[in-house]
Amino acid sequence: MRFRRCAFTLIELLVVIAIIAILIALLLPAVQQAREAARRTECRNRLKQLGLALHNYHDNFNTFPPGTVNPIGENPNGQNGGGAAGIGGPWICFLLPYLDQNPQYTAFSKIVAERPEVVDWFGNATYTSQGITVGGETFPAMNCPTHPGNDEKLANGTNMEHLARGNYCASFGKGGYGRTYTGSPATGGLFGINSKIRMGDVTDGTSSTLAFSELKYRLVSATGPSLQDTRGTWSYGVMGANIFSTRAGPNSAVPDGVWGCRNFPQEGMPCVQVGTPYIELAAAARSYHTGGVHACLGDGAVRFFSDNIDLTLWQNLGSRGGAEVLGDF
Repeated sequence: MRFRRCAFTLIELLVVIAIIAILIALLLPAVQQAREAARRTECRNRLKQLGLALHNYHDNFNTFPPGTVNPIGENPNGQNGGGAAGIGGPWICFLLPYLDQNPQYTAFSKIVAERPEVVDWFGNATYTSQGITVGGETFPAMNCPTHPGNDEKLANGTNMEHLARGNYCASFGKGGYGRTYTGSPATGGLFGINSKIRMGDVTDGTSSTLAFSELKYRLVSATGPSLQDTRGTWSYGVMGANIFSTRAGPNSAVPDGVWGCRNFPQEGMPCVQVGTPYIELAAAARSYHTGGVHACLGDGAVRFFSDNIDLTLWQNLGSRGGAEVLGDF
């Protein structure tokens, strides 16, 4: 009796391999989409944490924290380079205790106490970021998981290499960097320079006023943004560092007007260096999510806003007292 051995022919083997390759090709996008959905959820949760921290701060002090403290006026650089008072602590420094960041808050408070020559605002004084280690710490509450940071260089010899970055920013309204809280509520947001904005000052309603959104930063090489680019610097209270304006829409092609930047339009980070007038400093909300940005409203609700949102509606969401009729959004 003769027995025949069963085996795959070469053609059958190639067909099986082709089928497996097709299945993998179909599966990979689904896996990537599932991972991005998880990252988006985490990003929303972190914005939600900022919203809760904001309300806890308001409950304790009956005011929202200042967008940034600057005792010498509107100059975004101030006199930090000369060792004198300049830009102080931004909004996130005031929220540290409500984000389980007591060690950083303690370090921040210690720096404040050691600067009695600076205008009294937070505890005994304000805080300047130049040469101070507290601004070099990163923490999850300011980092969006979608941010592609695996190719970043965190030290390249520039004078901002000690300052860590983050992806979340506070709304200064639909104007530019501005001057102080005394600006018009029709253009100003929940935050401003030296601001003490209370819930009752938000006459448009907190559910119709933006509090936080996202921004992009990259620390890559001389061809793109580097540590000389201020965008994303969580401890440095200037436009684009942890502050945004609704003057331009989400992920706008309009260049950010910021102090200290490198133009990088190929990754959706266009910018122009702005000196004076400082009111022209305005950076758009930007994210690495496809199609839009997450934003937290003043009531703590987190929404996803499309890049195609009507610009007038987006601008009106930025103001705290413009009396605009928004409709559904």
